[in-house]
Amino acid sequence: MQPPTIEITIRKRPRTDAVITQRKFFKKTARGKVIKEGHFLLPDTNVFLAQMDLIESSLFTPPILILQTVLEEVRHRSLPLYNRLKGLVKADDKRTWVFYNEFRSQTAVVREENESPNDRNDRSIRKATSWYNTHLSLARPPIQGQPRIALPAVVLLTDDAANRQKAAQDGIKCMSVRKYVEGAKENSKLLDLLSVAGTDDIEPTKVTAARQALYPEYLPTATIMAGVKAGQLHQGHFNANQYNYLEGSVPVAGLDKPVLLIGRENMNRAVQGDVVAVEIFPESEWKAPTDEVIDQEATLKNDDADDTDEEVDDQEDVAERKVGNAKRVSAERQPTGRIVGIIKRNWRSYVCHIDSTSLTSSNTTSLSQQTVFATPVSRLLPRIRLRTRQAPSLIGQKILVTIDRWDNTSRYPEGHFVRSLGKVESKEAEQESLLLEFDVPYRPFGKAILNCLPSEGDKWVVPPKKDDNPEWRDREDLRDLLICSIDPPNCQDIDDALHARPLPNGNIEAGVLNVRFTKSVIASKEAFTYEEAQIRKDDPKLNDDLTKSIRLLNSLAIKLRAGRMAAGALNLASPEVKIHLDSSESSDPIDVEQKELRETNSLVEEFMLLANISVAQKIQETFPQTAVLRRHLPPPRTNFEKLQDILKKRKGLTLDVSSSGALAASLDKCLDPSEPAFNTLVRIMATRCMLSAEYFCSGSVGRDTFGHYGLASPIYTHFTSPIRRYAAHRQLAAAISYTTLHPSLHSKSHMDRVLDVVNRRHRMAQMASRASVEFYVGLALKARGSRQVVEEDAFVIRTFRNGVGVFVSKLGIEGLVTFKRETQFDADNYVITVPSSESRGQTTIAVFDKVRVQIEVEKDRNTQRGKVKMTLIHPVNSNAL
Repeated sequence: MQPPTIEITIRKRPRTDAVITQRKFFKKTARGKVIKEGHFLLPDTNVFLAQMDLIESSLFTPPILILQTVLEEVRHRSLPLYNRLKGLVKADDKRTWVFYNEFRSQTAVVREENESPNDRNDRSIRKATSWYNTHLSLARPPIQGQPRIALPAVVLLTDDAANRQKAAQDGIKCMSVRKYVEGAKENSKLLDLLSVAGTDDIEPTKVTAARQALYPEYLPTATIMAGVKAGQLHQGHFNANQYNYLEGSVPVAGLDKPVLLIGRENMNRAVQGDVVAVEIFPESEWKAPTDEVIDQEATLKNDDADDTDEEVDDQEDVAERKVGNAKRVSAERQPTGRIVGIIKRNWRSYVCHIDSTSLTSSNTTSLSQQTVFATPVSRLLPRIRLRTRQAPSLIGQKILVTIDRWDNTSRYPEGHFVRSLGKVESKEAEQESLLLEFDVPYRPFGKAILNCLPSEGDKWVVPPKKDDNPEWRDREDLRDLLICSIDPPNCQDIDDALHARPLPNGNIEAGVLNVRFTKSVIASKEAFTYEEAQIRKDDPKLNDDLTKSIRLLNSLAIKLRAGRMAAGALNLASPEVKIHLDSSESSDPIDVEQKELRETNSLVEEFMLLANISVAQKIQETFPQTAVLRRHLPPPRTNFEKLQDILKKRKGLTLDVSSSGALAASLDKCLDPSEPAFNTLVRIMATRCMLSAEYFCSGSVGRDTFGHYGLASPIYTHFTSPIRRYAAHRQLAAAISYTTLHPSLHSKSHMDRVLDVVNRRHRMAQMASRASVEFYVGLALKARGSRQVVEEDAFVIRTFRNGVGVFVSKLGIEGLVTFKRETQFDADNYVITVPSSESRGQTTIAVFDKVRVQIEVEKDRNTQRGKVKMTLIHPVNSNAL
């Protein structure tokens, strides 16, 4: 069989006229400084791995040839970058082509004896480049008597000096990424996009003869893997401490508490989310977490981005010594250790702002390259050092920055500028930064997805019922039933259809009580809000059939809830607030209030839970190995130790965590007659001691671990809210023989991979939701104009040596209040004693105390960004401390 002769494929002609009329090849670089003739670029694998931000930039316009060898190597080394590369090939505004060099006899190469895979791939890339140049030269042979036509060249782009040397020996035109970019148009902006990790000739941050190592070298990968296998080292995800940037932790399998990491050296250049290898110290060296707030920005505010890293900031030295020598609660000691290697980096693009104080006074308007600090908006991340020519124009902007490398001789990681998101505090920039920071995809749906929707769009209506109409295939007509929905105000995804009616035999037919699964067509008689449904249910003057149906549903829901509680289900709490907008067309918030939970909220919840449990049973019976289920594992008892201790010492209350039922009963007894909100606060704190619920594949875990601890249900899934839960719906449709299941959904390994992504996306969406509440609270306060400052009651939920953490239930937000003056801290009893602001006496503040705080939006002097600031005004004024 002959190999395919097609040389360029997977590239549709761009649809836009502007692109169609362009020449395929690049005439020359700017003013012909680097390449005088027309050319195509052929990057090697490492260029795509390290310089994708540059390649994707709209300012980077040369046509690009992507070899099959390169495409496959990128796929094996980084799936996210591979997906970005595929997107690049399909993009209309980029001239990119894929050449299947491995399928062509003239360009395919066989790995030689003792040749490494990397060397083989480099040789394959050079051979394909050479062949392509020859191929282009034969496309237009010279005609006697006519001027010679200038033909384009294929230029190999590589930052591997050895590869460039071998290419030059073969007569192949090649160059480094930096050299090519320096000769391009818009080179000042393109140079900012260069990853410092990818270029072998990029200028160093500081030229020094021998830089002092500030961190230990990582162990070799083989040593790490052997150590983990032997149990001498432990693997886990690094978590930074949001209150103290000089501490972190790593949860590891088999230990009740995470491994504590104290100080920069022991955290050894790990970044939030990295998979790391840790060495645990002997038990005699174990410590408890520090009880002091140490803020990175405040500690390092005088640091200079251009300083050599040996010039360690004095304030950080003091902070490190304080952390190392701090008095700690011996009862809270936990495994302590150090990071000895990175197994997998979690680096990505981070939302940052340029630290204006890192610009020298002489460079505040200069367009020359300078080194500055980019401060991430997340408190969990270190400052990033970057070089840019755009620093003055980026002040006051939200920007994206990618970390490229973190050498053991550098106090900070180094990175590069990706793009600006817009002006700090502008709603558009802040909203996009929230989505980017929590990795929430927000690009428009692709054509393949949109093609699944009816062509009529939002004008689609249910077609007339006919036997030959595919829309009615295998669907029951339930339009005569009194069905309604109950949702929050302005809800767009109205998907909880409810109904109940008495039957002649005395039974009750309800929407999901009769466990019979079917596709159907309904006609909702009313779309209620929770408040509207509650008013209708409670109005004794209303006795129509729809109102009776709501009352019947509510009576059933009460019995369902009682049954769950008797089985040991937990009634937990989480802070939920309602944002009031200026109008239905506007997204400008004008006020915030705590959500009011009504009886109708519980009504909907109970039937949603019942539907989810019923679907879980059905799909697990039909697909025992691949059913998409959701479980909530029992938390380790150690998770509750601190809360139990606080309750005992501050309120004389006990918390029994031996089972979910025991926990539910003891939570009911956690009451303070003088403070009705106390019980809700305890439930919120108990919720934070729990493990997170997770999606899982039924065939991947033991049947005894299927249960949902919080709901006291032996099996559960997420079926309701179908716009977010396609997998369970597809499985249910297949389980009732309405459709067939795609072959991939029968693969346990495939489902495991899918659900890993789903779990991660779910966590990130939850964090984005919490962050957006604080953002909108800030906007609502700003909308008050001169009345921006508000006072609210708050509860102390944590005490530190130099501050307190407070929770404002009305706004659903937490805040940190710090004290600058000396305080007395009783860590054993969770009490801080501060000088009284009104007399020479002292005031004690403890966990669970009710305090009064002043909340305002303060503009940060450095970032110019508004952030919610809390100040204690009772029992003391923290401004005086």
